[in-house]
Amino acid sequence: IVEGATSYTITGLSQNTEYDVYVRAFCSETLISTWSDAQSFTTDQIGISDVMNSNVSLYPNPASQTVTVSGIEGEAMVSIVDLNGRTVAEYRTQNSDLTIDVTGYAQGAYFVRITGENTVAIRKLIVK
Repeated sequence: IVEGATSYTITGLSQNTEYDVYVRAFCSETLISTWSDAQSFTTDQIGISDVMNSNVSLYPNPASQTVTVSGIEGEAMVSIVDLNGRTVAEYRTQNSDLTIDVTGYAQGAYFVRITGENTVAIRKLIVK
């Protein structure tokens, strides 16, 4: 994907999931290699102790209009997950606070999951 690169970091993967990766070389517009054989790997399971050590915070919480996620370092995916485990919304951000409009959300509790290159955190969000 990047000219001259010898490595690439894959982000946005789910925890405890098996993936197959294939690669090929682009030497020129007309000279492209065939795909490699699959290289398989499984991502780690993230435990509670792993996700509570981040500087990520939510405010205001409880929220009725917007909530701001701050303390994100590097590129990250922010997911809003309801108590049934369904992903309600996903946002991508990089090194910045993220303000989320929650006016369309049902009242109740949600989890805000932040996963990225330098930030891993889960925070509880109350929408009123």
